[in-house]
Amino acid sequence: MLNVHVGQGTTRGALTVFPLWKEGAGFARHTLATDHLEIAETEGSPRVDTLVVGNPGDRPTLILEGQLFEGGWQHRMATRPVVVGVHQTLEIDVACVEQGRWTGATEQNSRGRRVTPWIRESVRSGGNVQQEVWDRVAQRTAGTDNPTRSFVRRLDSEHGSDWSDLRPLQGQTGILVGLAGQPLMAEMFATSTDLRQQMPSILDAVSIDAAALQDSGALLQSTPERRAVRFVHRFTQVQRSGLRQAGVGVEESGRSQYLDASVVRLQNTPVHVRMSNVRHPLLAGV
Repeated sequence: MLNVHVGQGTTRGALTVFPLWKEGAGFARHTLATDHLEIAETEGSPRVDTLVVGNPGDRPTLILEGQLFEGGWQHRMATRPVVVGVHQTLEIDVACVEQGRWTGATEQNSRGRRVTPWIRESVRSGGNVQQEVWDRVAQRTAGTDNPTRSFVRRLDSEHGSDWSDLRPLQGQTGILVGLAGQPLMAEMFATSTDLRQQMPSILDAVSIDAAALQDSGALLQSTPERRAVRFVHRFTQVQRSGLRQAGVGVEESGRSQYLDASVVRLQNTPVHVRMSNVRHPLLAGV
């Protein structure tokens, strides 16, 4: 059981960002750095739903759901979290986020960037995941100069936002993001360093969803702290009965009428937590 504390939120437009702290934050036995990874298409015949990832480094490497792999025959996103062990090479599950290209180099790279929470929820749609991802990317790239319907190109066009006013506080290991008055999602990491590394990517992605919601005429209202606290409390009540091997790690998952949750463990230590509000207007119906 994780004991999580919710801090005071900061509102920017339709977004409200809350800091999260948990007991037991400490030394990381893994890394989220990606510059050392060897990422390539499957040998002989590239596959849309698979990439090969090698880790020549000296620490296990955590790859997150929705993490982007850029280049290759087309840009992809990881559909599941996975921990690639030291000197291990794995085939990992991915989905294409660039429908109009199927050519290029065999190698890929990852800058740690992520797709939006709305696109990430495609993996829980219960239908054709790849088609759902394409449909959602198409909506998020509509009206832009983007001939291959590439989410990477859409991210590039944003030029990155300044999130300096939302830098992690002392000991903070997670964030909860509220959108249009309701908690949308939360992520927690093993250490403050991990959060500091991932926070800009999380916020860059969710801000694209926020802009789309604003364009649709949704009310711009801040998310009350009481709703954030209640959301985290509901996470602690979710029975995580799903269990799967995630490389050298293990992913526990569960779902209630309020949220979908995932906890990735490495050597029985939680290294990443995801919470998604299945009742949020953006995600309802997935």
